[in-house]
Amino acid sequence: MICCKTGMSRVIKLIGLLLVLVSPRLHAHVSVAHHTSDPSTLYSSGTQPNRVLAAQNAMGNCQRTHAEQRVSGACELISMDNIPIATAQQLLAQTSAASPLYLWRFQNGDATVYLAGTVHILKESLHPLPRQYEDAYHASENLVFEVDLSRYHPAEVQQKTLEYAKLSALSLRQSLPDDTYQRLVEAGMRYGMPVGQMQGFKPMLAFQQLSVMGLLAMGYDPDFGVDHYFGQLGLRQPEHILQLETLELQLNLLFNQPLDVQAAVLKQSLDELDDLPTITRDLMKAYFSGDDDALGVLLANQAGDNPLTKAFHQQLIDQRNRSMTAKIQGYLQTADSYLVLVGAAHLIGPQGIVALLSKAGFSGVRIHSNQSLMRTHNNP
Repeated sequence: MICCKTGMSRVIKLIGLLLVLVSPRLHAHVSVAHHTSDPSTLYSSGTQPNRVLAAQNAMGNCQRTHAEQRVSGACELISMDNIPIATAQQLLAQTSAASPLYLWRFQNGDATVYLAGTVHILKESLHPLPRQYEDAYHASENLVFEVDLSRYHPAEVQQKTLEYAKLSALSLRQSLPDDTYQRLVEAGMRYGMPVGQMQGFKPMLAFQQLSVMGLLAMGYDPDFGVDHYFGQLGLRQPEHILQLETLELQLNLLFNQPLDVQAAVLKQSLDELDDLPTITRDLMKAYFSGDDDALGVLLANQAGDNPLTKAFHQQLIDQRNRSMTAKIQGYLQTADSYLVLVGAAHLIGPQGIVALLSKAGFSGVRIHSNQSLMRTHNNP
């Protein structure tokens, strides 16, 4: 989820929620929110036809109440159909004053690269981020994304994505095993995703839609992702906003997989859907406490046991790590400074970017939550 499932979440949100309609009232869904400044006051969605609408209504009721109150904190969901959703306080409970951050500094001559591991989709109650991330932003001349979506008009992103996602033959139903398709239809009704309107699109679009909507139903939103946060600060001129990849590369990687791979990835996502609140809780705890071992185990579990899904996740992470590392090595040969934002999954393990840079002779310093960038600057 930190990288593999939601790296394209901002793209999918631009196109995907066009497909989210109110599903038939076959089931009753209720979500409950509170405000972090007043956890005892609860805001219910009332009965809604799907979980995404229930989340939106509960959050909306909370936000309207607090819109004119000048209090710190944020609204957040605490339950979805009586399933508990971990609060920010619970997710951050294991974070210590000296937790390692997903933030490294690499220096070579006059070049400095701050390498930050991000979560592409978060919730407002998990902000503000540790101050060191913003300090690294202000200490860097250039801001580097996996893909810089500000280069594209939203309509262009939508058009390109739909072009890559279109099936040239068959239909979505014909592209999937019967049991997988039936499970997708049931999940679509639960989350408000009209599968009937997706017949002309590949299984990977259904996978991305469902992954993002599962998180939206728990109050997570790409608009609060780490990448989006820094992209909206607006303190960089276009020539100082760079990208490690292109939109076309990411779309090709996602949508030009063989159909059997796409079907296997979608099935894996459906298998995990009921456990998504627990999986998300554990991933967020590992990220905010800087627990590489726990994060690595969780990400490996997401790849599943199917050789097809394992091979896809290897393409999604390990193969991209090598090309991203080559770009970052180029930055380290300049006399400039950079904040590079990539999904945290790209940074850990022996095939992660941090390890690959080390193998190439670039030694980085990991920043902890009790350190300032200035204090670690002269201790590489």
